Amino acid sequence: MRKNLTAIGSSLGLIIDKPIAELYQLDRNTVVEVTPKEDGLNIRFIKERDERASDDDVIKAAGDINKRYGKMMKNLAK
Repeated sequence: MRKNLTAIGSSLGLIIDKPIAELYQLDRNTVVEVTPKEDGLNIRFIKERDERASDDDVIKAAGDINKRYGKMMKNLAK
């Protein structure tokens, strides 16, 4: 899909057509992450979680990180 950029003050904006916004459940409060790439830009919509991670989720994630990077962290701490 080809789109033209729209002037918004001294900036440029990309207008997302309504059918696409509805498909991805986007609204004016949607957070967008724009990452430069060698051949253009990557635009990703960030979906915020409504609930916080539980303590069990945090402990599991910390255990996974420790299992994967624990040896490296010990070497860095030397």
